[in-house]
Parts: sequence; C-alpha cells; structure tokens
Amino acid sequence: MTRFAKSFLVLSLLQTPVWAHAYSVANGNIYDGNGRAVQLRGLNWFGFETADHVAHGLWARNWKDMIAQMKSLGFNAVRLPVCPATLAGVGVNNFNASLNPDLSGKNSLQILDAVIAEFDRQGFYILLDHHRLDCNDGIAELWYGPTYTEQQWIGDLSFMAGRYKSLPHFLGVDLKNEPHGAATWGTGNAATDWNKAAEKAAAEVLAVAPDTLVFVEGVQDNPVCSGTINHWWGGNLEPLACHPLAIPTNRLVLSPHVYGPDVYSQPYFNAGDFPNNMPAIWNAHFGQFKDSGYTLAIGETGGKYGHGGDAKDKVFQNALVDYLLAKQIKHLFYWAWNPNSGDTGGILQDDWTHAWQDKVDLLNRLWGGATPAPSPAPTAAPSPTPVPKAACADGLDNDGDERIDYPNDPGCSSSADNDESNPVTSPAEQSLPAKLTVNSDWGTGYCADVTVTNSNSIAVLWKTAFTVQGTIHNLWNAAYTQTGEQVDASGLSWNSTLQTGASANFGFCAERTVPKAACADGRDNDGDGLIDYPSDPGCSSVGDNDEFNTASGGVTATLTLQSDWKSGYCAQVDVKNAGSAPVVWNVTLTIDGKINNIWNAVYTQSGATLKASGLDWNKQVPAGGKVQFGFCAVR
Repeated sequence: MTRFAKSFLVLSLLQTPVWAHAYSVANGNIYDGNGRAVQLRGLNWFGFETADHVAHGLWARNWKDMIAQMKSLGFNAVRLPVCPATLAGVGVNNFNASLNPDLSGKNSLQILDAVIAEFDRQGFYILLDHHRLDCNDGIAELWYGPTYTEQQWIGDLSFMAGRYKSLPHFLGVDLKNEPHGAATWGTGNAATDWNKAAEKAAAEVLAVAPDTLVFVEGVQDNPVCSGTINHWWGGNLEPLACHPLAIPTNRLVLSPHVYGPDVYSQPYFNAGDFPNNMPAIWNAHFGQFKDSGYTLAIGETGGKYGHGGDAKDKVFQNALVDYLLAKQIKHLFYWAWNPNSGDTGGILQDDWTHAWQDKVDLLNRLWGGATPAPSPAPTAAPSPTPVPKAACADGLDNDGDERIDYPNDPGCSSSADNDESNPVTSPAEQSLPAKLTVNSDWGTGYCADVTVTNSNSIAVLWKTAFTVQGTIHNLWNAAYTQTGEQVDASGLSWNSTLQTGASANFGFCAERTVPKAACADGRDNDGDGLIDYPSDPGCSSVGDNDEFNTASGGVTATLTLQSDWKSGYCAQVDVKNAGSAPVVWNVTLTIDGKINNIWNAVYTQSGATLKASGLDWNKQVPAGGKVQFGFCAVR
C-alpha cells in the first residue's frame, strides 16, 4: 500500500513577523531599517572561539568597563569570533569572578548572550563570526571537518541568526573565518568550492533571519580566475568576477582579510617600490569589486604599528588606510581589541587598560576621511587612555530612570559604583500565553519564533507553556524543558522581567518524528489480536499502512494527494476488494492534520488515525472492484 505518514507542525500563524531592524546594502553602503547609512567603525574581540569560551581579558578587567572604553574611543561595531562548543553552552572559568560577579554561574552561551545584549544596549553593530570548527584547534581550511559536518555548520549559523535577530543592532553573521588551503572558488568541486557552500549557508541564514546581512570572505589561492600574487587567508575575492555569488545583493557584504609584514612577510613587502606597489595588489585582490557596486567591509587587518614587530608594518597600515580612503571603503573591523594577539598586538596595551592612541588615531583618520598620514613621529610611549568613569560618575542615565549619577540616582551607592540600576522589588512569576510563528519548514524539521506579552498591570517574571510537534534541538533567548509535546519556557537573566505591555521574543528549531506505518507501529490496529508484519496477515510489508486482515474482507486502501497548499491538502482514497465475493468495507489510515471535509464516507478521527466506512449506497465493494472517497484536512 501507499504510505502516507508525513508529519507537520499544526500551529496557527498567530503573528506575522515584523522586521523592525532590517539592514541592507547598496552601492557600497550599509543602511539600517530607516534607510540611514551606517558606517562600521569596528574591532574584533576574541576569546569566545577558544577553549576558554569567553571573551579574553576578563581575568584583568570588568567586561562592561571594556565595552564602555571601546565606545569612548569611537568604535561602534564589534566582530565576535565564536566556535561550536561555545554556542552549546559549556562551562566557563577563565575570568575573574570578583571583577565580573554578574557572570558567575553562567555558561558560555549565557555569557555570550549577556555580552551581545550589552553591546546592543550601547549601540554597537554586532557581527558574529564562525571562526573555528573546534575550539581547541587552529583555523580550518574548509567549513567542515572530520568531526564537524557541513550541516552542523549551517545549523550553527542559523542558530546564531535566529537567536539574536530581534536585537536592534545585530547585523548578521560572517559565514566562515578565512577559507584557505584546499578551499576553492568556482572549480565545480562541491567538496571544496567555498562559493557554493556560502550560497547554501546564506540561504538558510536568510530563511531564519531575512533582514540580516551575510558577510562572505574570499579564499587564498585558486586554480581558476585568480592571479598568482600571494593572497591572505580569506583575502582572495578575484574568482568572484567569473563566478558571482547567488546571494541576494542587498544582503551581501564582501569581507576580505588583509594584513601586513607583522603577520607574514609577503614578497611584495620587500619590493623596491613598497608601499607604492600595494594599491594595485589590493585592487586585484578585493578592491575592484567596490567599483562594481559591491559593499565591502574589511573583516580583519592590524599589526603592532611600530610597537615591536616589523618596522614596515606601520608603513603598511598607513598605506592601507590611504587606499581605503581613496576607494571609499570605510567599513572595517580592526584585529584586535586584545593585546594578547601574538603577531598583531591590540588596541589595548599589555596592561589590558591603556590604549595605543596612535592606532586609534589611524582608524579615526579612515573613518573621519582626514588627510593622509603624517610622517612618523619619533618613537615614544603613547599617552595613556583614561579608564572610563564608573557608571555612577559618567554623566549618563545608564538605567533609563531619568536620574543621573551619585547621589541623584538611588541605584548608586557611591561615585565609584559601576551599576546605576535602581534597586527594585523582585516581581512575581507569572505564566503568560505564547504566540508562535513558523518561519522556516523543511518537512522533517522547522524553526519558529515565540512572542510572550505581559498584559498585566504590573511587571512580572515571565514563564510560558506551549505544545510542539517533534523534539527541540536549539532554543535561544529562553530556558526550557520539554516533556512529550509540552514545552515550558522562562526568561534568562537579561529578559526575564517584562514591564506592562512589554514582550519577550525567543525562538527554537525542532526535528519532527515521522509516525511509523500501521504495520510497524507495535499496535493491533485492526483488533484481530495480531500485530505488525509479518505476524498480521493483513500486512504486506513494514511499510503497509493498513493492518486489516485479508480474511476479514480482502480490502486495501490507497491514498493519493490531489492538492497541497502546505497549511492543508485534499486527498483521494481508493478502496479495493481483491477477494472473490462482495464485502462491506472499512479502512484505517494514518493521516496528516485534522479533517475538515469528507465525502462518500463516514469517519471518526483520533489524533492521526482515520477510520472510514461506506455510506448506504457504496458500503459494499464488489469482488475485484473498488469504491472511492475523499477528504480535505488542515495541518
């Protein structure tokens, strides 16, 4: 018999997603949801991609202090490298709990949530970078490996996009850090062609978060459509000219990496005409695509800039900024905030407190469009950058209560207090209804958004309960447990309290379990005391979906879809009598959804089980003959 046992989530589409924080690109520019041009004055803050699973430096500083210092230096964007285990929420211990007490007891994903939420609150544009396949190893050449599949990679990208898409300043994801080595572009080899993998991943990311941006790096060397001048890992976009990316142009940002002699002494750094030879090289590697209308954002560049390292590195960085200014490429993420990057150093000096002001000045020249760099000044220690004032002495209303600093804000115990939040009485826990919206569905699984709104007259600590089909394997922006089809969810530390009229948004992805056919489900579906194939003579195979015995009528039923519009369908059922005498027929089928109309039969339905029999005029099937009935159902 024909098996009809697909299983889909039956959810009313109670809410249409509103993408209030849409980002788009056009002609080299990035725009926010209000159509305003955005300039990414960015830096990289690494650590979440390492075996520490947390941003580095928290052994020396408070994490919020560092974000405040980044802002005070003029940065407005951050690229956060991550790895799969960090996204899985592993234990974290490599930070100073006395300096960061609010992180104590949190796992890696909860800390990432907190850091991203604070960057968002401070107005930083946030880019998440899938940096490593294994948090303990180096940068993989390809986007998959022996213990990490392409589908796991795409799943992690979709997870990040879905988890953070509701934050106003979440830009999107950098699909893969520095494809190189075996990675190719446009060769026709599906195992190594980075362009095809990027297209596949981008489609999944944009299905989950359609108004975010997708950042795509280049490769290294390539056998086709590429020059022979040495490229950096992730820095070669030349093959794009022959093999454009099938990614929506209004969501695509090209994000090459480019470094100087502090990272590796490329042959062209030793040329007699260095640095005047560099613009032609940069133009070939990536700059030509700015002229073609693409939007570019340098994902990584940096170096020690004269504070140790190769003396040519400062010349290199000055020349690169001159080139980027000339090409009007002003989106850039500097590597790195951290001073513990061995070959580049950081914006911060080794004390994790004071900034290298000359590096900051260089970047401000790029972002401010100033004149070319002056001649190098005599080597001297830079002026220390003042450590930002505490929240209770910085002249800002950090907690939004319209009161500023000690002693005016009751949340401040002193001018050194770094938390201006007012003490409040903890609200009571309250169960709130959940509204679910499926945003992507691939048959065997799906992803959905959930909104919980507080309609009470007081603030509450929210929790909610709802039913799903299948097993949740990723859920973001909430804590949850699942028992059977029921899911119980509650807020995290940063979104658990809802004021009157406020909403919390979270999401999940789940895998469906397809029901087994009647002849393999371990049940006596026809009540004859015999179960499943081969014990029940009504079963022709384990895929047979009608367990009725031939001895009790010789009736078979074949179901054929007539139309399907995803939220519902109509089907025809052929009831055949293979016996040598007329029989009064009845059949049992497993169907998808709930019947809302049936013809030429009477029926009962219990869950997915449909039992049907004939009317007065068609209840009997002649020997060797058939009758038909049909139905429509909603999923």
